[in-house]
Order: sequence, then structure tokens, then C-alpha cells
Amino acid sequence: MDWRLLLILVLAALVVGKTVFAWLAWSTAVFSGVFALVSTAAAAAMLRRRRGTDVPLPPVTILKPLKGAEPGLYENLATFCDQDYPRFQILFAVAEPQDPALAVVAGLRRDRPELDIDVVVSGERIGCNPKINNIANAYPLAKHGLLLLSDSDIRVPRDFLRRCVAPLADPRTALVTCFYRCREARGLWSALEELCVNAHFMPQAMAAGAFGLRFAMGAAILVRRSVFDSAGGFRAMADHLADDFALGEMVRAAGYGLSFADVVVESVPPGEQSLSDIFRHQVRWQRTVRLCNPAGYGGSLLLHGFSLATLALVLFGWDRRLALLAAALLAAKALATAAVQALSGYRQRLGALAFLPLCEWFAFAVWLSGFAPGAVLWRGQLYRVLPKGRLIPVRSPADELVAVSSDDPLPTDPFPVGP
Repeated sequence: MDWRLLLILVLAALVVGKTVFAWLAWSTAVFSGVFALVSTAAAAAMLRRRRGTDVPLPPVTILKPLKGAEPGLYENLATFCDQDYPRFQILFAVAEPQDPALAVVAGLRRDRPELDIDVVVSGERIGCNPKINNIANAYPLAKHGLLLLSDSDIRVPRDFLRRCVAPLADPRTALVTCFYRCREARGLWSALEELCVNAHFMPQAMAAGAFGLRFAMGAAILVRRSVFDSAGGFRAMADHLADDFALGEMVRAAGYGLSFADVVVESVPPGEQSLSDIFRHQVRWQRTVRLCNPAGYGGSLLLHGFSLATLALVLFGWDRRLALLAAALLAAKALATAAVQALSGYRQRLGALAFLPLCEWFAFAVWLSGFAPGAVLWRGQLYRVLPKGRLIPVRSPADELVAVSSDDPLPTDPFPVGP
């Protein structure tokens, strides 16, 4: 936590006084509560518009970057191998011949000899982003005109490819992306990150999509190969921290549309994590969002009504009406989280919702820390992150460091006030 930013906020609240800060707390709390309920309607609109099953099913090449044998890796990858789809190719890419993920891929090939699976081992680099380097090395072996890019920690249902391909029946659409949820996590702190995704990111993303914003999410992106190549391909993404955001912008700049599949995939947590690990991961994510979408990031203050309301109670004393509003807001968020998960085809653990007040303050602390400047440490190299998430190597370690793991997902957290 960047305590300096919290101190600045507290001092600002004391300077403006009880009346002004209480008005801000009331306004954001009401907005947050209404938004929670609106997100449920948005999820219904986005996920209940099932498309017909008589659309063409062209062959697909699935590109999977791997690094390490993370928990559940075999099961994650197996869901892509077991698709109910007529023809697809899977390309796995690793950077080092000693990577333990290769043993997992060997097991998949042994268990499914009928599948078209290839593995590319190469440490060649075209830019700063290790994930993009990996799949760019495998790309020359791609056989088909549709490319699916997906992270290694993602699990999908058997009809995933069919539902992703359906929006491409519109020739104006060149990219299809998927909403995602966090799978049930072990441990208190992992449950906290689960709520950060399921109770914060997912409803916001669905509401943004329902209101017309279009963006790509790295959990799963299906793109027309011809458009991808003409827009710049992997070289145009290789120096971006948020490669999913960059790809979406490339396709939009090329004059094509983005769409959402009516399927929600699962992100599988890496196992038991410490609070500091989760906090660093979330702060890195939020800093990336701020650089890619500064207006939307600043506007997302409106979604932290519970934290501002409780802060007002701490600073200026008990206010029964404000306390009741904060409680009503929590109830609305809990209801919306459970409803959005149900509409997505999953069941939200009700026990996890008991940590929603803690999650609200955790998310607010992460959001505040996202404003702090700092360099990024990635595989031993320091980078300065420019607007839109572009990376530039730097030599000085003087900036604050944020540890970045090359295989962590970097989704773009959209908000309706800005693209």
C-alpha cells in the first residue's frame, strides 16, 4: 500500500470538511449501488443473447504461451484439447528446453494422439514482452485463418470455440474476446483476489460491454489472421505490457469491430498466495489500466462508494443514514455478484461474500496505489511504462519497483466513462 496517497486523501478530506466529503461519500455510494444492480442487467443482456448454432465453423489455431508447470496446468490445457469443434490446431510455446511445462504437454500429446499439437521451444525475442515473444516464435507453424490467443491459467467449456466463432459471422467483426471469472481459490488472501475479479472486474467489464465499449481481454482472444497480420502482428504488440489492450486497439485502428462471446471462461489461481503477492499483482494491473485508460481509471473512483462512506464515518463520526447506505450498498454488491455468476453459468461461493467489506477496502487501496509512479521489474530488467502500456528499458533502479511475473494475466479493466 502506498500510504502517502492514503494520507493525502485523508488530509484532503479534512481540508474540504465534513459537508463536502460526506456529499462525495453519499454520491459515490449511491452510484456504486445503482451500478451494482445495473451490472446484473448488463450481464443478462451480454450472456443471454445466445447466437444460432448454424454459423460456419472454420478451422482455428490455438496459441498457448507456457512458463512453468503451474498448479492445474494439465487440466487447464486439456479443456482446450477436448473442444467440441471439427478442426483445430494447438501450438504450445516455451522459451527454454528445461521448462517443466514441456512434460505436461508431452502428457497431453500422449493421451490425445489424434490431435494436431505442436510444440515450439525458442528463446528468440522480438520485444520486451516475454509472452508475446513466446507465441511469436510459434506463429510460423500456424495453419489456419483464425487465431486464438489464450493464457495458460484459463479453463473453458467444451463448446467454447463454437461460441467464440459465432460473432465472426458478421464480416465487420475481426476480434472476439471473452469475459472471465476467477475460479474458487484456496486461502483467505486468494479468496480476496477471487472477489476482486468476480465482484469488481467482471461486473464492470460486462456493464462497459453492454453500454457499447469494445476492448480485448487476454484470457481468450479470437482474431482473424488476415486482419491481425495487416494490423502489425506480434511485432506491434511485443513492447506492450498490456498486450491484450494493444491488440484490441490495433484491430479497431484497422477499421474492424470487436465483439464479445456469450461464454465466460475461468481463470485458475496459482495456488496459495501471500497478501503481498496478491497486492503487488493487483497494483501492477491497476497501474497498467491507468496508463492505458487514464480517464476511465480516474472515473472508477465512483465505484468505491463503500470505502469512501466508511472513511467518512471514521473521520467525521457516526452517521446513521450513511452507515445504512453503506450496508445497503454491500447488500446490492453481494446480490449482483451472485447474480452475475449465476448468469455466467457458475455458482458464487456465498461464504466468500462475507469478505466483501474487506475486499472493498482492499480494492480501494489497490486503486489508490495504482496512481503511484514506478518502474516495472520484468525478468531482471527494469522498464519504464509509457501511456498505452508501452515498455522502454531503463538502467537506473532509482524508481520504485513492482515485481512482474511473465506468466501473470494482464487484463484490461474497462469502465464506462472512457474507452
